[in-house]
Amino acid sequence: MKTNGFIIIIAVAILAYLFFEPITATGSYSKTTNIIPKPVSVENHDGFFVFKPSTRVIAEKDAKTEALKLIDALAPAMGYKLKLASKARPKARAIKLAIDSQISQLGDEGYILDVSAKQILIRARQPAGLFYGIQTLLQLLPASIFSKSEVNDIKWKLPCLKITDYPRFQWRGLLIDPARHFIPVNDVKKFLDGMAMHKFNRLQVHLTDNIGWRIEIKKYPNLTKLASNRDRSGGNGGFYSQEEIRELVRYAQQRHITIVPEIEMPYHAGAAINAYPYIGINPARVEGMPLDKRWAVLGGLAAPRPKTVGFMQDVLAEVIELFPSRFIHIGGDEANLKLWENDPEMQAQMKQLGCKDAHELHSWFIKQMDAFLTENNRRLLGWDEILQGGLAPGATVMSWRGIQGGITAARAGHDVVMAPTSHTYFDYRQAPAERGLSSNVINLEKVYSYEPLPPELSNEQARHVLGGQAQLWGELIPDQNRREYMAYPRACALIETLWSQKQLKNYENFITRLRHHLKRLQTMGINYRQLD
Repeated sequence: MKTNGFIIIIAVAILAYLFFEPITATGSYSKTTNIIPKPVSVENHDGFFVFKPSTRVIAEKDAKTEALKLIDALAPAMGYKLKLASKARPKARAIKLAIDSQISQLGDEGYILDVSAKQILIRARQPAGLFYGIQTLLQLLPASIFSKSEVNDIKWKLPCLKITDYPRFQWRGLLIDPARHFIPVNDVKKFLDGMAMHKFNRLQVHLTDNIGWRIEIKKYPNLTKLASNRDRSGGNGGFYSQEEIRELVRYAQQRHITIVPEIEMPYHAGAAINAYPYIGINPARVEGMPLDKRWAVLGGLAAPRPKTVGFMQDVLAEVIELFPSRFIHIGGDEANLKLWENDPEMQAQMKQLGCKDAHELHSWFIKQMDAFLTENNRRLLGWDEILQGGLAPGATVMSWRGIQGGITAARAGHDVVMAPTSHTYFDYRQAPAERGLSSNVINLEKVYSYEPLPPELSNEQARHVLGGQAQLWGELIPDQNRREYMAYPRACALIETLWSQKQLKNYENFITRLRHHLKRLQTMGINYRQLD
């Protein structure tokens, strides 16, 4: 009996070693799937898949590109680079990525991740799904897999399970604001890396505003020569060359993120008006006036005369050459329309166009941009003020002043992105004592509680709600450190609302998973706010 007992103890010890790696300084193995955002379905099975240098990654055709991304993601921490092959060797452990048209019910971004002791299989209808399956695979490993250098004290392995997953919404976005404080190219890339790990797929970039113009436009060189040289803090500003824009677009596309450019008009156009006064109201006032004196006179509201329409369409023509995004954001918000009502030229134009008021003139201007973008196979996206005076036929509304604009647009058959100040303005403070653009507090729990689909909408109308987006306006965000602090972990809460199924959401469970997830952010060098 003593001998049998000893054998049992040894057997238990061996099993424990094989299946439950002890906690190390850099991570631990667990059958718990602390994944963010929460997948649709997880089936746990016995055992682990153990990685070895001899493990092969199997992929063909379109799956090869995603397979190479997986190999590159694993290599730094593991200390060895897995080999890509078209076929698995007999009885050898392998990771297989496959495009599978038979799982069309999961959509273009869904995936199935099936882990057994002999094989990891990721299947998806499209490459984007394979990419998101890879992000989930990485989260199943210890947080140190996100290290940029080799981690020697871990035996890398994955728990055997099957995950079926797909997003609830197609638009899962964040906004950054280089117009107020310029964001260097490498900082944008790092921000994109964090988005990709969380399965965000839209980055709106607020490229222009009253304070600065941040994108090179060849036809109008003064936009960068004269209008990019300052920022909100009185710094030197900056801008993205067209080649840098192309570089960022490529970088984002590799992570299945679409960069959505925002070119503000007719308000928030002060930087452009200073560089080219003829697009402003009563430009004769500043003839011969130095650039630094023009701002107080011209303000930020463009005058929607034909020359201004032509100017903005010229700008958009170059923008759409740089950005493949189907949606081009033209702002359209916060215009003080009384300035048009009190201007003789604009009064005459309203009369000529048959506009009964300045709201209709605003709508006329937006419709010129909508027609231009439609002709160029793009879609206009604007803040909910574009509803005033009548919505342009092809317009999509980004609802920020609450949700009513989104409800109105959806009921009228227009697509909507929900981005209300109540839950998605991440430049607002996270606690009463913290600094933020507003005294309103948007804490982690409030973000998690957000529901993008208003109950007032019918099922048919609800189909027009593409998803949601959080805004990181740059007035009080001067650098990457602050931007990350304001984004995370609130972005973790938002992505669970936008990706995960509504019935699966549970705040207490989210916090439990988030405590593990924060180790990943720390390893990636992302500056997040500590949990209260």
